[in-house]
Amino acid sequence: MMVQYRENLGGIVRSLLAALLLLVAGCQPRAPAIPADSDTRPIGEILAERGLAAADAALAARQQSPETAFQLGGVRFLRAFETMLQTRYASFDGDVGFLPGMRTPLPTNPDAKFDPAFLENALTSALMHLKGAEAALAPAVNGEFATSLPLKSIWLDVDRDGKRGDWESLDVLLAGMGASADWSQSDGTVRFDTADAEWLAAYVHMLSGMSEFVLSLDPTPAIRTVYEGRVRLERAGSLAPDPIFGDDDVIDQIASVLLTLEGKPDAARTRSALEHFRQMIAHNRKFWPEMMAETDNDHEWLPNPKQTSPFGVVITDEVGSSWQEVLAEIDDILAGRTLIPYWRASYSFDTPERGVGINLRKMLSDPGDMNLVLLIHGAAVAPYLETGRLATMDAWNRFTAMTQSDGLLIALLLN
Repeated sequence: MMVQYRENLGGIVRSLLAALLLLVAGCQPRAPAIPADSDTRPIGEILAERGLAAADAALAARQQSPETAFQLGGVRFLRAFETMLQTRYASFDGDVGFLPGMRTPLPTNPDAKFDPAFLENALTSALMHLKGAEAALAPAVNGEFATSLPLKSIWLDVDRDGKRGDWESLDVLLAGMGASADWSQSDGTVRFDTADAEWLAAYVHMLSGMSEFVLSLDPTPAIRTVYEGRVRLERAGSLAPDPIFGDDDVIDQIASVLLTLEGKPDAARTRSALEHFRQMIAHNRKFWPEMMAETDNDHEWLPNPKQTSPFGVVITDEVGSSWQEVLAEIDDILAGRTLIPYWRASYSFDTPERGVGINLRKMLSDPGDMNLVLLIHGAAVAPYLETGRLATMDAWNRFTAMTQSDGLLIALLLN
């Protein structure tokens, strides 16, 4: 009897463990399954007619040359933006100003249903596509290629209806973000080559790092708390206009950010973010000498001083060298060689470039409580304070002085 009981108990335990393993496996982020696609038409035609998902499947089924690898990496990068916009359009009628893709102007969705997990869902899905883009780009950054692509053929299926709307075209979405091109002076075709693979890889790592950092803070509980509180306030009666910002959504977003910062971030994600940011700098620093050495001038995405771009971007030798100074400064900060000045730390007026500052590398490697009051007070940054070279804004100020009003746009393009 006891033997039978033990056998039954053992069977139950094994069944529960198996079920638990299946559940855990089902909860892990997975790259979306992509069925093989036999569409062998030029990628521009597939994009224009069937969209990004079909282009992803078709390119994945082809032999991976450097050219095909770049196309596949680019499509998956765009799918990361697409899934972010899809999630936002379906569940949040607003924007998140600090994240690319989450601040793009979109039409109002009358069927949108707010989901406090919209940001977590959007970034988790984006990371799956970005991981696929990073893997796909390997042959492109290690090879040589040139490929032309009509940008007007690209659209993002934001409303998930499988049909291309005028507002879903890439050029329209880019124009909404302030990155519009003079299409009257161009046929809309852009030619990408070997240097651009490094640029794209850098952007993949940038967006991956930003996503990992936000997810490390676990924003969903804070957003849910603020949302449920807002609902109760509205049920109690109509809210008076906010006397400070004039927009109640601003108060909600500030409250959500402050609550999200409470506690310790997920260290595994902050370390991943740090590595992505360092890889971003590494790829960008490889991009510059390759781009500056180009001698052709054919529908350039990012032009050197001897080339032109349909976007009207002009990059002089001086702008290029000053931007590389900005990259070097950021690299030093991420490596811990340069410290971020802290407002309560003293420094010498005789040697203002040295003093007590925050070692960002250590802070992201082993994060502590991100409570804003503790960050301002210093208790949260005290474990990361060191004496050494302090970061300055000198390199950035020189860059913006050269680029004038176009500084931020050029910085976004250059990554």
